[in-house]
Amino acid sequence: MVRMLRLFGAAGLHTLHARLRHGPRRASWSFGFEWTVRYLRADWDDSADWSPARLRADMDRRPYPSVFARRSRQEPISLGGVPALRVVPPGARAGAAILYFHGGSYAYGSARTTHAELLARLAVASGVEVVGVDYRLAPEHRYPAQLEDACAAFDALVGAGTPPGAIVVAGDSAGGNLAIALQLALRDLGRPQAAGAALVSPWVDLTLPGASYTENDRFDFGTRGVLARQAADFAGEIPLDDPRVSPTYAELAGLSPTLITVGELEIPRDDILLFAARLERAGVEVALHVAKDMPHNAPVFAALHPEGLAALEAVARFARERLA
Repeated sequence: MVRMLRLFGAAGLHTLHARLRHGPRRASWSFGFEWTVRYLRADWDDSADWSPARLRADMDRRPYPSVFARRSRQEPISLGGVPALRVVPPGARAGAAILYFHGGSYAYGSARTTHAELLARLAVASGVEVVGVDYRLAPEHRYPAQLEDACAAFDALVGAGTPPGAIVVAGDSAGGNLAIALQLALRDLGRPQAAGAALVSPWVDLTLPGASYTENDRFDFGTRGVLARQAADFAGEIPLDDPRVSPTYAELAGLSPTLITVGELEIPRDDILLFAARLERAGVEVALHVAKDMPHNAPVFAALHPEGLAALEAVARFARERLA
C-alpha cells in the first residue's frame, strides 16, 4: 500500500507539472484520467523486473473499486475443475451467460480481484450473468494450459444447461486472445461455437510488430519490452508467430460474429486493426469499435472517460444482440 501511494502521489505531481507547462496530454483527458494513466505506467515500469508470483500477490492485495460489484451477486464456482466467479446482476436474463477471460499477459490477473469490478459492470450493463474464469497462468503453466482450462469451463457451462448459442465469450488483452482461441478450437473440432466473441484490446500477435508500439508508447501504460518477455513465458518452445498462440496468423473463416474494441492510443492498436481486417477478409461478421483517445482496455476506464464507457456499452450491446 505504501508503494502504491508513493507512485500515485508522484504521478499526480508529474501530471500537475506537465499540464501547467504543456496542457493536457490529450484534449479529452481530464486531470484525474491523465493522473490515473500516468500512475498505471509508473506502476508497470516499477514492477517490470518482479517475478510473476510477486506481481500477482501484490495485485491481489490492492483495493479495487466495488460500486458495481456491490450491486451484483458474486459466487465463487468451479467449471470443469477450473475456478471461476459467477456475477449475477439484478434482473439477469435466465439461461444465458457471458464467459469472460481476464487479461494480464497470461502472467497475472484474476476474476476475483483485478477484474471483479469490470465483470460486475459488464453484467449490469448487459443484463446477463458474467462468469469470469481463473485459468492457469504462465510461466508455471505455458500454452496450452490456458486453452485447456477455457475449453473445460465452456464445456462445463454447456453441460450445466447453457447451450453454446446462449453464450458469448469475451475477454480483454490476453483474455481476448484466449476467447478467440476457444472459438477456433471449437470450430476445428466441428462443435458449435459460442454465439459470438467480444474481444477487448485483444493480444492477437505475440510478435508485437505494429508501429503503434512506438507511436503510442507515451499514451499507454504497458511497454513492448515487458510484453515480449511475457509472450515468451506463455508460448514456451512454440514460435510466437504460430497461430496457436498468435491467432492473427490462423485460418479465420467460419468463426461466429465478433466484436473488437480497440483504444486509439494503445500500443497494440495496429496489430488489433490488422486482425479485424483479416477477420473481414475471411468472411467473418466483424463489428469494430475504436475508442477515441483511449489507451489499452478502454472499458476499464468507464468511470473516468466517456469513451471508456462507450466501449463497455458496445460490449454489453453486442452481448445482448447475440443472445437475443
